[in-house]
Amino acid sequence: MKKGNLLFLPAAIRSHVLPSLYLANLLAEQYEIYYGVTNDILTELVTRNGYQAVRVSPWHVGYSMEGAYLASQHLKPTYWRLLRAYRRDELYHMRQRELKELVEQLKPVAIFIDLFICTDFWLLHKYNITYKLLFFNPMPSTYRLQGYPAVSEGYWYKDSQGTTTPDIIKRPKWTDWLLRPRITLMQQSIQWHRLRIQKRAQSLPDFPLATDASVTQVIANVPELLLAPQEFELSPEIRKPNQHYLGLCQVEDRHDTEQDAAFAAEWPELLANRLPGEKWVYCSFGTFHEGADAALLRFVTNLLDVVREWPGLRLVCSVNRYLIETLRARDLIPTHAHFFTRVPQLRVLAEADLFITHGGFGSIKESIYQGVPMLVYPLDPHYDQNGNALKVEHHGLGLRGLFAHERPEELKRKVKVLLEEDRYYLRVQQWREIMQLRYSSERLREALLVQIDTHQAERLLT
Repeated sequence: MKKGNLLFLPAAIRSHVLPSLYLANLLAEQYEIYYGVTNDILTELVTRNGYQAVRVSPWHVGYSMEGAYLASQHLKPTYWRLLRAYRRDELYHMRQRELKELVEQLKPVAIFIDLFICTDFWLLHKYNITYKLLFFNPMPSTYRLQGYPAVSEGYWYKDSQGTTTPDIIKRPKWTDWLLRPRITLMQQSIQWHRLRIQKRAQSLPDFPLATDASVTQVIANVPELLLAPQEFELSPEIRKPNQHYLGLCQVEDRHDTEQDAAFAAEWPELLANRLPGEKWVYCSFGTFHEGADAALLRFVTNLLDVVREWPGLRLVCSVNRYLIETLRARDLIPTHAHFFTRVPQLRVLAEADLFITHGGFGSIKESIYQGVPMLVYPLDPHYDQNGNALKVEHHGLGLRGLFAHERPEELKRKVKVLLEEDRYYLRVQQWREIMQLRYSSERLREALLVQIDTHQAERLLT
């Protein structure tokens, strides 16, 4: 008999839901698993992988979503209407009602909150005598530590003193009120709003906003499950006492959704006709470029030139349909290059010798899991891609480049090095073996069950 329900509250992003399925799988035998999701795409992803989905709104407290929330209610988000929404905490009350109803319906024994929507903790904390609250983080650590680059930074100046982080709450100067009164009034209202919702949650002083966070706000001291191996960090010093690293967190038999039908038709034939000694390169930049972007077209065209000049090389590429149509219209795709819109990435990586990627952390982990060296071209400077590329190169798992400025001859050189020099392949294989030993599913399951069951024991004794 199962011990109760668990609730996952992920950010509304596929790349955040996918790694959390590993956590769900670890606990599914003991608990019923529910996901709070915001759209049909994520609903299909969750249900196809065997879990129950409940629909929730996409609006979160403390992320300046009040304008979008008002628009969703068919209210015009004018300056004064937006100001009233902050001063009356309208989004806070809506989200509080929604989460309260969800908790009363499911009666979960634990709730796993995505670190990137961490303010749900404030709304749920007042009831935490009935369930365990934890964060899960699909990235490496998002805190700053003096002497080390933040997760979004691609360079490590080891002789520097690190970057200081300004205070989260700043009092406006009297000159601000004189020079820009409307802006200052709105900023002050947002700050007061943030402090009020923290106090209402009775989360201060134990769970304030962390002052050393980067890329996203973080509530300090809450148990944080990083869906990442600690070895990927630049130093063990980066780990905080409340952080727990869980390894690569891969679900090998997961059910991917929104797949290109052409892939299912062509892939068996590609495998059957693979020639001895043939090298396979897999290239994907996730969903960052959704149109026929000029920089992406230029990069892929240069990559196709490398493929044409290398008879024993085969390319499998996952990009958007607009780019594929452009390449076909220009007759740029050789016979040993294959383009699809979306593929089951773990299956393709299992056959690949090199992975060219944008450096999303899910892709990095999947490449290590399948033992494939990487060539990383970060696209998004605001989150973890730059930092992931730095760490891939630092740990000897691959190389990196500048997407918009990579010269064709430099691209060819890097592909050649990664395919012909064994040191990168051997290093990734070594990491793969280490991850399997240090992060066994059995050990992680026991640790998670202890966390949840300990809280249950404490509740019964209260």
